[in-house]
Amino acid sequence: MRSRAGFFWHSLWLTLLLLLPLIAVVAFLARQRQAQQELRQAAASQSQLQIEPGAQSVWRMLLVVQQEEPAFVLVRADGPAHSVTFCALPGQLLVNAPAGTTTLAACTLSAGAGRAAQLLTATLATGETALPPLYYLAATPSCWVDCVGSGTAVRFDTSSLLQPAARLALGYGSEAVQSVSATDTVEFIAALQSQLTGSAAGNARAAVWAAFVRQNPDLLTAVPEAWRRYSARTLTDLTAQDLLRAGETAAFLQSQPALTVDYLTAAVTDAPDGVALTEDGMQIVQTLLR
Repeated sequence: MRSRAGFFWHSLWLTLLLLLPLIAVVAFLARQRQAQQELRQAAASQSQLQIEPGAQSVWRMLLVVQQEEPAFVLVRADGPAHSVTFCALPGQLLVNAPAGTTTLAACTLSAGAGRAAQLLTATLATGETALPPLYYLAATPSCWVDCVGSGTAVRFDTSSLLQPAARLALGYGSEAVQSVSATDTVEFIAALQSQLTGSAAGNARAAVWAAFVRQNPDLLTAVPEAWRRYSARTLTDLTAQDLLRAGETAAFLQSQPALTVDYLTAAVTDAPDGVALTEDGMQIVQTLLR
């Protein structure tokens, strides 16, 4: 009897010695599987987080005012940076062309705004790194007014551009801040430019356009819609899909309380047959195009 009992307990202990490690391994694998499942669920929940349309997009466009002497404004709408930046480029800016050099204005008048945008990008590209696409949109002054809305107005501080003597010459001496409607912008910008030279003259257009967007942020969504509405009166390489995506970025920017709208100066220097960007000016424009 004792022999049978001893044999029983001996067998039991041997069985337990074999089973306990297996039970431990199974428990360990079960915990690992549970942990992996929790990680997958967490990753799935994170992947389901909605990224607002336009939040990660950056748009670069060359806006062209079609007139006897075309005017150019480079604009960058940067979703991640929550910013819209304008930079005026002189029509006499030299760009590289297959036959040598030409100016933005001459290229636009002879080959169109699209070709001018291409040559500008090619001129500013350095090394083997290609610049992202630069879209263009060209319209007459009256079309730009219609896109903005003739009743849209802005209060512009002329002292940001003009010295006291220049303000007196234009009759702004006693009241530096002027109320300007979109309909009056052509004459207003021309008046400012009459008192400015070089890069500062171009700044007048960039500063006024930036002020309109800063004080009327709804323009960020209204203008892309107007481009679609007035497509017969504009020249652009924006497709319908591009306009949709640009509108998403504009809507995202409009909703940002920390939105920054400003303009930069691209300094230029005199050159044979035109003007050329200085080293600092080149860096500013390249940064806007990257």
